[in-house]
Amino acid sequence: MSDYDLIIRGGRIVDGSGSDSFVGDVAVTNGKITEVSEEIIGSANLEVDASGKIVTPGFVDVHTHYDGQAAWDSHLNPSSSLGTTTVVVGNCGVGFAPCRPEDRDVLVQLMEGVEEIPGSALAAGIPWNWESFPQYLDALEAKSRDIDLAVLLPHGPLRVYVMGERGVNREPATPEDNRKMGELAAAGIKAGAMGFSTSRTINHQTKAGEYTPTLEAEEDELLAIASALKGIDAGWMQVISDFNDSDAEFAMLRRVAS
Repeated sequence: MSDYDLIIRGGRIVDGSGSDSFVGDVAVTNGKITEVSEEIIGSANLEVDASGKIVTPGFVDVHTHYDGQAAWDSHLNPSSSLGTTTVVVGNCGVGFAPCRPEDRDVLVQLMEGVEEIPGSALAAGIPWNWESFPQYLDALEAKSRDIDLAVLLPHGPLRVYVMGERGVNREPATPEDNRKMGELAAAGIKAGAMGFSTSRTINHQTKAGEYTPTLEAEEDELLAIASALKGIDAGWMQVISDFNDSDAEFAMLRRVAS
């Protein structure tokens, strides 16, 4: 009977702690690392010769835009080829859920403008087998892939879903709009999203050069969403801002975060 399920032998181990690297072995049992040393005495069901290679924990890329690609691609290259084992999508307040059929082009153009991802690829690849954000998470869950995926709920699609053309045109949200956005944000977090993201920078524009739907979102809108997350004691908020008036912006963000 083998001592371990897997032993990776002879690689240069960089453990992420800041300690000096060293050449050694790593043993794994039941999916968990059970021993790391310069030489492991024992046998394994599978042994891998890592001589001349680096052995590290998997990298977590906290800022990616695979929101569309993750719906059709199992590999998520180039990240999966570069040692990344988890990617976070939904950053910068852009993404593809929630989304009504009539708003699909709006969200594709937004992503194309903000992140320079070709709209033709998005239009051809996205299956759109969802409308609500929980349905989007289910669609991602149903797709097998090489690496893990974590998702933020993006403000742009949420605002357009609730407000329609008013949201696209950056009109102020009504109290009922705010209530609905908060309700849907909380439901998205409860369904499995890690948090919520929004953009408040003029650097983010659609393909046509229009500012994002969330650029001028007022404090009461962000407060409503933050309060909804506080109500379920889950999730966090990512904010991309120009900080033109940093004192005022940080003061607002402190109020939202409280």
